[in-house]
Amino acid sequence: MVDSHYRSCGVSSRAVPGASRRQGPSFLFLLSLLLPAFATADPPESPTVRVGIPLTLTDIYIPGGEARPKPRPNREPPLVVRLLEAKPAQDGKRYDLEVYGLEAGHYDLATFLEAVDPANPPQFATIGLTITTELPPGLPPPAELSANTPKKLGGYKLALRVLGILWVLVLVVLIFWRRGKAAETAAPEVPATLAERLRSLLREASQGNLDDDQKASLERLILGHWRQRLPELASHPPAEALATLRHHQEAGPLLLQLEQWLHKPGVEISSDRIDELLAPYRG
Repeated sequence: MVDSHYRSCGVSSRAVPGASRRQGPSFLFLLSLLLPAFATADPPESPTVRVGIPLTLTDIYIPGGEARPKPRPNREPPLVVRLLEAKPAQDGKRYDLEVYGLEAGHYDLATFLEAVDPANPPQFATIGLTITTELPPGLPPPAELSANTPKKLGGYKLALRVLGILWVLVLVVLIFWRRGKAAETAAPEVPATLAERLRSLLREASQGNLDDDQKASLERLILGHWRQRLPELASHPPAEALATLRHHQEAGPLLLQLEQWLHKPGVEISSDRIDELLAPYRG
């Protein structure tokens, strides 16, 4: 019946096996071309970043328990990994990580992660990352530095000499300034006493050298002294007061002696005599 079916279709029973033999080699030939293509297909490229430049990786799916970056106690690992966010996902989590490399090379980011709970570890897969020192395309290479002639060194001794001279000048100015201030703040001179002022006038009077101003000054000093000691003289005019003092036991000797000198100047007088006349005017 098979032969009659193939004959009724216009195909002999001997032609069927031959047809299958012609189709078999064609299928195997196509398969042999496709398999090497799949076998030699390049794996997906890993992210590439330059040394020291941060790289943010988002939505990295890791099944299993929660993961976190390994600590860097000695700062020796070539990658620094920071966890930005961990988002729940089916049978695992999706992670946002920030990574920057310290040394160039190809790294598996999974080796820089660890399980939060060792009893429920994550199922890490390879997470490729390349750290390079190459500049991005299109950037010009660094310009060569031109050699500059260094400035002349030295001048240290000269600077020391100048500073020494300035220091001496400042010291001299301070010394003279302090002396001036000390002179200004020195104790004021003690004014001459009444007896001392009268002594110089009496010597001039004994020689007849008193002018009108000195005579008036001598009269004022004597009257002022005795008006303080004898209040009753305050209301008397100067001429009256002097006439009264001529007869006074203490004031009289000096006034009488003055009248003699005025009428007969040039008389030598001793210091003891002057002290005796000035005794009432001390203290």
